[in-house]
Amino acid sequence: MSHPYLEWLGEDNQIRRLEIIDKVYIGRTCKGVDANKRVLLYDPSISRNHAEITRTAAHLQVTDTSKNGTWVNGIRIAAGSPKDLADGDIILIGKASFRVFYPKITADGTYNGTATDSTIVDSAEVDVTSLVADIKGFTAFSQNHTSSEVYNIVKVIFDEFNAIVDQFKGTIKDYAGDAVFAFWDHRIEIPTSQAVQACQAAIQQKLAFDRLLVEITEQYRDVQNLQMGWGITTGTVTISHYGSRVADLALVGDCINLAFRMSDIANKEVPEKIVICAQTAELVRRELTVKNLGMFSIRGRIGEEQVFALN
Repeated sequence: MSHPYLEWLGEDNQIRRLEIIDKVYIGRTCKGVDANKRVLLYDPSISRNHAEITRTAAHLQVTDTSKNGTWVNGIRIAAGSPKDLADGDIILIGKASFRVFYPKITADGTYNGTATDSTIVDSAEVDVTSLVADIKGFTAFSQNHTSSEVYNIVKVIFDEFNAIVDQFKGTIKDYAGDAVFAFWDHRIEIPTSQAVQACQAAIQQKLAFDRLLVEITEQYRDVQNLQMGWGITTGTVTISHYGSRVADLALVGDCINLAFRMSDIANKEVPEKIVICAQTAELVRRELTVKNLGMFSIRGRIGEEQVFALN
């Protein structure tokens, strides 16, 4: 019986392979893990237990358990959430690149690195495009329904939105109550491509939300009172961590705050449902239709911001 396996280039420039029987662990120490189930990488920015690859009868999946992130085919995956793997996929961890193969090849080599006591968290300044999708009328809706009803409705919406973000190669950062926050990291693909994909994701989310409202209305008529607003911005952020949990990924930057503020005014202070900042508009105007809405005073911010609508 053939097994999937990982292939990568070791520090000695030799090709390494490791079969995936049930689980493979990748990290700087992976203490307590059998040598045939681990890949050790010496890099202070890699966590002691950085990622896990799990094989079941139906799936081959990778889960990020790190502080500095794991990429699959150029997309940073959400911490703690399993990501399906396919033959030929590329997993990027630090500077190490792993290719996923399915033919069985017997291999006993693992890379033994030198362990250090703590992970050096990689705080990096990068350009990102951020997308915030905000449900409006959520508070009033919650007052008239049980918590389980609210959860079930929001889960249907957010599951659909999550799939769309994944389809357009984005990363979900947070589910903040009645809002979804996703981002597109410009380090992997060119900024224009990332900004366009973020905008296309918002368009598809809007279409999906309109469809879901019709479906949910059959059970909850007042769900028609729910509305959505999308805010999209592009700018420089610092990506790092707060706290000790791998899920505490932090994106800090003015453009993040602006994305949340713009989602507030969308479909409220301005009639358009998807609003974008000037920098995003400049990146996408050759591929998507944008409309200049003018200058707006935005709550909590000094001065005015030029706001555009995505048609």
